[in-house]
Amino acid sequence: MAYVFVVDDDPAIRTALRSALEEHGHVVFEAGDGVSALERLRASPWPLVVLLDFKLPRLDGAGVLGTVAGDRTLAQRHRYVLMTASAQTLPVALGALLTSLEVPLVQKPFELEGLLDLVAHLAQEALSTRPVSDGIGTAAIS
Repeated sequence: MAYVFVVDDDPAIRTALRSALEEHGHVVFEAGDGVSALERLRASPWPLVVLLDFKLPRLDGAGVLGTVAGDRTLAQRHRYVLMTASAQTLPVALGALLTSLEVPLVQKPFELEGLLDLVAHLAQEALSTRPVSDGIGTAAIS
């Protein structure tokens, strides 16, 4: 079981992913934009596997990951997957960011079983990593 956070502006995609993930025993949270996603990421007491769409209102996936890169706690506590229908046209700087944060890129449309396997792998990885406190009231997760 993992805590999975689906961040996509398309309600149909969020609903489909929620259904599949819950069927596999995961607890699912949702957001439709990047600003709301950052709020949830900062507030979450659990490590999350974040399925993050590239194109989002208010703050896109690249903006979310840029913020994560500057926040050690967010970078260490959660695991991220960037989902996009336009992988061939992503900016070079975003590619470097994905590499530095070790964020896999999933091309839409995706194979559901492959995505579920990736979620399971990242959930195990998140649970085995103990984030370091940044001194702002964030404790390590045991």
